[in-house]
Amino acid sequence: MIVDKNKLLDTIIAVRPGLAKKEFVEQATHLLFLGDTLATYNDQICIIAPFETDFKCSVSGDEFYKILASIKEDQVEIVVDEKQLVVKSKKTKAGMSTIVGENAKVESLVEKIKQEVSAKRFWKHLPDNFVEGVNLCTFSASRDMTQKDRCCVAVRDDKVVSTDGIRLSRFLLDAPVKDEMLIPIREALELVKYPVVEYGKSQGWLHFRTEEGVVFSCRMFLGTYLFDKILSFLRKPVNEFIVPMEMQEVMRAAAVVAEGDVDIAKIVEVTIADNKIICRSEDKGRKWMEKVVDLEGYDLAPVTFYINPNFFAQILDKATTMFLMRRVDFPDEDYPDKAFFTTDNFQHIICLPA
Repeated sequence: MIVDKNKLLDTIIAVRPGLAKKEFVEQATHLLFLGDTLATYNDQICIIAPFETDFKCSVSGDEFYKILASIKEDQVEIVVDEKQLVVKSKKTKAGMSTIVGENAKVESLVEKIKQEVSAKRFWKHLPDNFVEGVNLCTFSASRDMTQKDRCCVAVRDDKVVSTDGIRLSRFLLDAPVKDEMLIPIREALELVKYPVVEYGKSQGWLHFRTEEGVVFSCRMFLGTYLFDKILSFLRKPVNEFIVPMEMQEVMRAAAVVAEGDVDIAKIVEVTIADNKIICRSEDKGRKWMEKVVDLEGYDLAPVTFYINPNFFAQILDKATTMFLMRRVDFPDEDYPDKAFFTTDNFQHIICLPA
């Protein structure tokens, strides 16, 4: 059959996150041509995109993409014959081994997902800012998979939340969702690349769909999430002030000097006084640096706190309105000092070292 090369490349790009880097599941590194769709499946993610073909087979995904991308012509002919897929253009001809028919075990798993998501009234509407909310909250989810629920972005009602035990993020959606979702962080980082508008759930899976009909399915985290405890940390802004964006550059410079073998262990001393922010970093007396940033609108008593410079720099990409809550101001709370960053519908908290 003759196909539009660029349309096929775009479809492959849409499903590529479902390709595994190693074939720990049979065909996990393969593209599956299923007649009416193109799909990938790696046991954690399955992505299905509409694409019509007159054949069914699977081929190595990365290899096929590279061959197709090397062809200059806009149209190519694809023929499947005797367990081989052959791609032809005016100046190129290439063949690849395929898996066809009964040997393609993953095909049945993908077809099961296709059947589930095609059920009547399966799909439910997502709030318009759902992807934005999940994207902002990926920032605070743990990447350490032994942390279990802390490795998730969690959705309930009109809230998206995440925490790694040091940081916490909460985003308010435009409207509530009907089902609770616990999205593992690795899958969430891929999901936010898709402009999904609908969702559905099946046994052990979350499914999302774009307006173009691309279906992104991922395994859901099975367990409970401490929504109420996390939300109890949130506070209404008090005595907030705007952090100058110059602080990003200052924090990145401070991280170079700060003591600590790994980024997460680095600590910078920050003092706010006399309409200035003074940042001091030191490495066991061997080297030190102090930088001053002008600050407007801060007329409170001087305050000193300690913070990870990389976390501070990263959050300023998302929110620059800041306020502090210290134990001395709330003696009944057995929690560490905290720095809050906030916008209209997003709040991020960092626990400050003692």
